[in-house]
Amino acid sequence: MEAFEEKVLATIQRYRMLSVGDKVLVAVSGGVDSMVLLAVLMRLPLRLGLAVFHLNHRLRPEAEDEAVLVAEYASTNSLPCHTERLAEDWLNSKGKSSLQEAARDVRYRLMAATADRLGITKIALGHHADDQAETVLMRFLTGAGPAGLAGIPPVRDRYVRPLLEVGRGEIAAYARQRNLEWAEDASNQKTVYFRNRVRHELLPFLEEEYQPGLRGRLWETAVICREWKAVLEEPVNAALQRGGLVQSGGRLTPNRDGGYLLTIALWRELPPAVQRLLFRRLFFSLSPAHCCLEFVHSEAVLALLEAPEGKRINLPGGMLAWKREQALWIGPATAVIGEQDGVNWTAVVLVVPGTTVLPANLGTVESKWLTRNELPLHWEEVSPFEFYLDADRCSFPLTLRPRQPGDRLAILGLDGSKKVKDVLIDAKIPPDERGAYPLLVDGDSRVLGVLGLRPGRQGMISPQTGRVLYLHYRRRNR
Repeated sequence: MEAFEEKVLATIQRYRMLSVGDKVLVAVSGGVDSMVLLAVLMRLPLRLGLAVFHLNHRLRPEAEDEAVLVAEYASTNSLPCHTERLAEDWLNSKGKSSLQEAARDVRYRLMAATADRLGITKIALGHHADDQAETVLMRFLTGAGPAGLAGIPPVRDRYVRPLLEVGRGEIAAYARQRNLEWAEDASNQKTVYFRNRVRHELLPFLEEEYQPGLRGRLWETAVICREWKAVLEEPVNAALQRGGLVQSGGRLTPNRDGGYLLTIALWRELPPAVQRLLFRRLFFSLSPAHCCLEFVHSEAVLALLEAPEGKRINLPGGMLAWKREQALWIGPATAVIGEQDGVNWTAVVLVVPGTTVLPANLGTVESKWLTRNELPLHWEEVSPFEFYLDADRCSFPLTLRPRQPGDRLAILGLDGSKKVKDVLIDAKIPPDERGAYPLLVDGDSRVLGVLGLRPGRQGMISPQTGRVLYLHYRRRNR
């Protein structure tokens, strides 16, 4: 067995990824990483039952050729190939904060569905050591603790990553040695994407000017953080058991209101590191898959432990943390009833595209996608009941909800932000009618506008705008 194959086999054995005779669905895009993954798994002495999964997103002209390449390679090696081909307009129905997130979500969903249909319990992915280094650096730059700096896990549920300890150069050398064909994705060179800028600009600069072995140091950081995270899992699990949130099978079970409630006394018994990890566990068990947490979020939640009763803070993904009844509640904001400003109603998630019916007889909001070319000539001069938003500057899902204490709006034409309460007062809205003005809030808990009053600047159309989200609020007489 060649040195490269021995290294991959050692990774599989170290993390107990696969056993002899396992059935494995291999995700193959047609790029060099996934083609090598499939090739090496066929040659390992594990007698694996392999099947190929390929997803054609239909986002690039080369996509059809890549699907043919994967299918032909699978056929040549007598492997079943399961290809999913999305409709041309699939992206228009996705409310995601970026093209990459939308593509990732649909890929994982269809991979899992295919594995379930075939009765396969393992899915192999082509992430490698350079991906790991880039991920750790990206998370450091955007703000992450040990859980985030642990990077890409070698094993997560049914997903395994046999190439995680080999680098991009080793993979390319093996592909040439085995005379493999692969497709080059031109989008991997575009520095408009954050990961590509890190890969092609930042990492090479840091390696040349500061630390030649930086990729190795980042990979080691991921290992150390993953080990520390595993140590902290034990007290987190114990706290969840004591709080009655873990049912048979070890699964977290929300309360009937859709959230989790743990007493302040229990939280205070835990060291800060365990508190932060406990918060992350609760948050990510309920939040949308694409959500990100930063240090400021865990810091704000821990500050709630000493805050007055009734204090609330908004979290990404339409989530909320709330101190009530000497306990801390974490859950979806849609579960909380607004009881202020004279109108009581429950937050709702905006249907995109489609019509959202607001509670309390407040009216409806129609939404639809537009291209930049479909913007009306004088779109800036429309009424405050119509919003035009740069969809790629918004974090989905979008939520419509009543005002909450502390809400702020970034005002168009002004620096900084202003309390929504003051915006309503300046507009001379009577106190008992302020709750009838729905706030448009994105997945990062940013207030993008007050329907019927004014939009903010955070979703503002710019010359770089591609996808436009149009909203039309039809208010009913109350």
